[in-house]
Amino acid sequence: MFAIDGCKMPSNASVTWSGTRADFQKKVTKMETAIANMVNHHHMNDQEKSDENIKEKKEKYVKSLRKNIKKVQKWLDNNDDRMGKGKRPVKSNITDNESAKMKTSKGVIQGYNGVTAVDSKTQVIVAAEAYGQGSEQDLLEPMIDKISENLQETGKDDDVFKDAKLLADSGYHTNKNMEMLAEKEIDAYVADNQFRKRDPRFKDYGRYKDRTRKERAKREGRKNIFVPADFTFPEDLSYCICPAGKRLYRSGGNIFTKGHHSVRFQAPQSACVSCKLRSKCLRYPDRTKTRQVAYFTGRMDKKKKTSCAEKMKRKIDSAAGRAIYSMRLAIGEPPFAHIRSTIGLNRFTLRSKKKVNIQWNLFCIIHNLKKVHAYGMGFV
Repeated sequence: MFAIDGCKMPSNASVTWSGTRADFQKKVTKMETAIANMVNHHHMNDQEKSDENIKEKKEKYVKSLRKNIKKVQKWLDNNDDRMGKGKRPVKSNITDNESAKMKTSKGVIQGYNGVTAVDSKTQVIVAAEAYGQGSEQDLLEPMIDKISENLQETGKDDDVFKDAKLLADSGYHTNKNMEMLAEKEIDAYVADNQFRKRDPRFKDYGRYKDRTRKERAKREGRKNIFVPADFTFPEDLSYCICPAGKRLYRSGGNIFTKGHHSVRFQAPQSACVSCKLRSKCLRYPDRTKTRQVAYFTGRMDKKKKTSCAEKMKRKIDSAAGRAIYSMRLAIGEPPFAHIRSTIGLNRFTLRSKKKVNIQWNLFCIIHNLKKVHAYGMGFV
């Protein structure tokens, strides 16, 4: 069994120098304006005596700004925007243009995503690669190929995935990836971002949401607006009853919103205009006449044929699927903790993907040597 996961770490690049060409143009304009303002201020106070220390600091600051302008302008003359998947420019970096600006649980960093494939038997890393991107959706297939390639070099000619299972988190879940896994006949367990909401063990996960929502609204001075859960809906969904006891008529029964099927209800003006609860029901009672409510009945079935992503959801939702997928955290995460916290290798010190990838593989080799020392060559 193998678990694939990624670890985002900062590199030798500053997040300050990250942006698109338009962002860098604005930065240059801003620095030029700052220099002009300081020079004008200096000319206006030229006749007056000023502190030499302040004057020296300003001159040093102007020199620093001019140096930065030259640095940015040089990058603009030699580089174009990096294009993302959707043919939209993504943020480049002047210090290391192959690194990426990524969101993590500890904030925004400029660095690389170190992806690994970990063996469940001894937590040995069998494949590793550093990528200059935060999204992991298109990294699943390259990591699978790398696992097969590395294990074949050890003398294992058979298809390793013939008997082994593959685990990955929701960051790798796309229909394209699920089709690829089905085509390669890999017994994989890849969760989607809604799998916990479908798990009956977490059916009461939202029991504190209403109380939290009310407490936050009170703390922030916001109005506590009624939500659809505060309305009463009959089984046939022919109408609904609002918190004030007024009846809302059905205004649409075949509504599709963001891939979900819903039934829409709207209150008559006679019920809403004179209602005493308007301030609690409408976000903008002074300009909104009546309240509308949507009752979601399920996801929209765009294709009659079940997609590979839907099949994976059913596989994950099964009792066996949940039991197998629950092992992912215990397999894939400890090597990251060992590398970053125990060994202390918590950042990349080099620049460019080629050099950082070598450094990431060295980090993983150090981890593997510790495992070999602990278990012995015969066990591995």
